Amino acid sequence: MGKSKHRPKISKHQVFSSAGTAKYIGKAIEGEAELKLIQYNPNGLLITENPDIEQIARQREPGFNHWIDLEGIHYTKLVERTAAAFDLHPLLIEDVLNTTQKAKLEYYEKSDLLFACLKVPRRNAQTQAIDTEQVSLVLMRDMAISFQELDNTDVFSPILERMNRENSKTKKARIDYLFYSFFDTITDYYYPILTEIEEALDLLEEEILHEARPGHQEKLFYLKREIIYLKKSLFPLKEIIGQLIRDDHHFFSDESKNYLRDVLDHVTENLDSVDTFRDDIDSLTTNYHSQLSNKMNSVMKTLTVFTAIFMPLTFIVGIYGMNFDHMPELRHPNGYFYTLGGMASLAVVLWIYFKWKRYI
Repeated sequence: MGKSKHRPKISKHQVFSSAGTAKYIGKAIEGEAELKLIQYNPNGLLITENPDIEQIARQREPGFNHWIDLEGIHYTKLVERTAAAFDLHPLLIEDVLNTTQKAKLEYYEKSDLLFACLKVPRRNAQTQAIDTEQVSLVLMRDMAISFQELDNTDVFSPILERMNRENSKTKKARIDYLFYSFFDTITDYYYPILTEIEEALDLLEEEILHEARPGHQEKLFYLKREIIYLKKSLFPLKEIIGQLIRDDHHFFSDESKNYLRDVLDHVTENLDSVDTFRDDIDSLTTNYHSQLSNKMNSVMKTLTVFTAIFMPLTFIVGIYGMNFDHMPELRHPNGYFYTLGGMASLAVVLWIYFKWKRYI
């Protein structure tokens, strides 16, 4: 039996290791990590590649919000350097490096920071299956840190594009607005995939209603598996955003919470779409099996009609095939033709009767 791509996975925790051990658990990735510092305020934006992490931790540029973005957590040395510079908890770093970790939200009171671990959906270019990339976020008073699992996807490039525009709202707002933007961007990645699934369902519905074929069942199963996988990613995201809105802490202003409510509406909308798609798939599956059953019934009815037509003919042939010595019809000069004519007439009468009854 094959292993399901989207079957829930047991978190690959390091058995018998100390809690807080910094070890990467995830896809095998080649290449080095990328680190950049984004400093911004209402007047401008400054991006620094490979900044001095220790220097930033000791002294930050006054009047700026700071965002450190690390792409490629497989390069654990850089992750550990960042953690040491900002005194991040070892358990936090363990969660960052474990890409099988479930989505979560935690508050570290001693360090006075928020930590969120989220999943970003993506379509695998090779297998075309839905996959996820882990993104971990840290929010401090005047700084945000993002840890991206992969080094070539740049999940938050839409945010940087908006920040490069004039009159960017992100540059004018506090650091909590940037943290909201992270959630908003991650939520937006679900829309293209849900649109693809919707189009695939519409096409499949037309094909099944026209003529159900054996390959349709496999497609329905595949789509249902993808929908369940998306729901398992969306539901924790909804819970995390709801917790951010409900919790009373200094990280988010009332204005930013209003924006988070908007993101929550989008996530709820996506979850509603997922539930609708699942109902559609169940309906199409029922329709598919119903069509196959009707086809089978039609075939069986046709075979039954032909059996009913040939049964009396077989009976007649059986009588004249018994080879008794005294069968007067056998010696009649036209007996053969009378018998064939009678059998043909009987077959025609039965055919007309079944057509009249609409059995065929």
